[in-house]
Amino acid sequence: MKKKTFSMRELAVFCRKSAFLFDAGLSITEIMPVLATQSSGRALCAIIFDLHKMIMQGESFSSALRITGAFPAFMCGFIAIGERTARVPEACAKLADYYENRVQTDEELKAAMLYPVIVAVSMLGVLIMAVTFVLPGYSRIFEASDIALPTATIMLLSFSDFFATNAHFVLVGIFIYVVCNICFFRSSLGRAFSSRISLKIPISRQKTNLNIAEALSLLLSSGLGISEAVSTCGKIFDNSIVLNDLQKISSQVDSGVAFWQSLSEISYINPLLAELVRIGEETGKMPESLEKCVKYFQSTYTHNVRRLNKLIEPILTITLGAILAAIMLAIILPTFELATAI
Repeated sequence: MKKKTFSMRELAVFCRKSAFLFDAGLSITEIMPVLATQSSGRALCAIIFDLHKMIMQGESFSSALRITGAFPAFMCGFIAIGERTARVPEACAKLADYYENRVQTDEELKAAMLYPVIVAVSMLGVLIMAVTFVLPGYSRIFEASDIALPTATIMLLSFSDFFATNAHFVLVGIFIYVVCNICFFRSSLGRAFSSRISLKIPISRQKTNLNIAEALSLLLSSGLGISEAVSTCGKIFDNSIVLNDLQKISSQVDSGVAFWQSLSEISYINPLLAELVRIGEETGKMPESLEKCVKYFQSTYTHNVRRLNKLIEPILTITLGAILAAIMLAIILPTFELATAI
């Protein structure tokens, strides 16, 4: 059975409450029972009780987090940094800020895409109903008449007849297609393909740059070295290409290559990020430079998501409206002709 894992929102709440309880003067062994009683579900409550048990048995906070398998490697690594520097409360507070920003970023994109998806699904439902229930009736009427039908009407009625006759085969075919796609994208080849495609989409590429800048800013501000920060940063990404590139950059930095130079060689990295990293390396103020970069990327990303939403809505509405209009014309024109003939 697959182990329950924390969602991004649950991680933000967990870290925020931990930071608050640390600031209130509680120890880690006192914090865990409090968090368990306030957890949103029995599975998460059980995980936190497991954490408490392992900590009581002598495991460190970061080791216990890692052993449960419910927390991301990035969080475990950052808590370990807090333990090495005796700044676990501050580490929890920074992680809370980080995950809250990630949740906000994801929700902005989901909210922007919600309306277009609802419109598309609604219009698709209308089209299916028209093809399945409305058009067959017109088909029988036109067959009983002697009027010549336009080519568009003939094609539309043929499609309707095919769909009505072979609906079961069409639905089975769609189901098989969906299952095959799911299996493909879960495979290593499919994940590599989706990783490449996502980096070619501008809004997804912007989000990747924002996440890299956020993670590096967080890690470097904790006193971590550049090479280790870049390597740890890779743990937040499901994208195999980004992960491999960050590991490559970490190795290059270890061999003496300037961090900004390694970044600038990656095609999907925003040149501004590489430039601010260069300035940070030269001035010795890398965390501050990255923090400014994060603020700019965040505002730009939010603006572009909202603009994308405003752009998609009219395009989708016009496209689907044009399809419906074409269907209506293909039916109405011969109907008028039939009425005139009568």
